[in-house]
Amino acid sequence: MTTNHIFNFSVTPQDVDFTRRITLVALGNYILNTAGAAATLNNFGLEKLIEENLAWVVSRLAVEMQRYPAQYEEFSIETWVEDYGKLFTTRNFKILDKEGTVIGTACSIWAIIDLTTRRPYNLHNKIEWNRFATGIGAGMEKPVKVEEILIKKSATAYHTVAYSDIDFNQHTNSTKYVQWFLDTLDLAKFEQKNIARFDVNYIHEARFGDKTALFCENSDEKTLCEIRNGENKILCKIKLLWK
Repeated sequence: MTTNHIFNFSVTPQDVDFTRRITLVALGNYILNTAGAAATLNNFGLEKLIEENLAWVVSRLAVEMQRYPAQYEEFSIETWVEDYGKLFTTRNFKILDKEGTVIGTACSIWAIIDLTTRRPYNLHNKIEWNRFATGIGAGMEKPVKVEEILIKKSATAYHTVAYSDIDFNQHTNSTKYVQWFLDTLDLAKFEQKNIARFDVNYIHEARFGDKTALFCENSDEKTLCEIRNGENKILCKIKLLWK
């Protein structure tokens, strides 16, 4: 039984921003795609779950980076399952450069939902998957509960969920929330600082046509964002720590 998997990548031009470093959104996609590919290799991937009208959903994700790979740079992502509970399972990652040096870590918390009821599925119904849990952490703090913005002013930006935002499940793709948020920031922020740590909490789904509002709070060291729907329900909370 293989508990760890390593996948190799190369940073393409569409993965980078004006600094010619991989964007957080592109890196997030590589991380989440790695999780999916590893799950498939262990026979509990999305294709297997769909047969039972189930699907994996990410609940929380945290990423810490010492540096971001540059355009055309080769890198790899190693992934493994840390723990496996009744409602949630933790999957960890190491981001490594071509020489095998760790340049970043990530930790994700996942649940399974019933695609009909949209309710969480009891993972103990698949207790045999517990054998993949290694008990090994990511070497970083697990994803935190992102604090709410206490003093809310007018929305920083608005976004209506469009065709390009939704996935096969017809809800917003996980990294799209992050893209909406990053698009509210000034380029000067990226010229002066790097994102040292990123946390995102996924709370409720956004579906095609939903109108959302982004409320952001900035300081030199930290940026917070809440994404709310038309009913003022929080869909997602994001925190960036800058260095």
